[in-house]
Amino acid sequence: MQWSEVRKHYPSQWVLVEAIVAATQGNKRVVDELSVVGSFNENSKEALRTYLKLHRENKQRELYVIHTSRDLLDIEVTAWTGCGHFNENGAGVRFAVC
Repeated sequence: MQWSEVRKHYPSQWVLVEAIVAATQGNKRVVDELSVVGSFNENSKEALRTYLKLHRENKQRELYVIHTSRDLLDIEVTAWTGCGHFNENGAGVRFAVC
């Protein structure tokens, strides 16, 4: 599925998507094909909790939490230089959401 299709099917929602076909160009991640893993209306905390659960189960999956109000996917590739702490209810989570 293309990002434009995701936006059409899930308007004004947080979505958890998996990159199916993607490549790095410079410092950007270009995603050509996506699969929607879940939609969360306006509940970004639940989207993040689901992301964290799936990421813990399989760190090889390329997952993103994104709001469909964004016209374009603008995913910047950055090096992880710190550590994070996640508790069960998501409080105190230091995590960037697109």
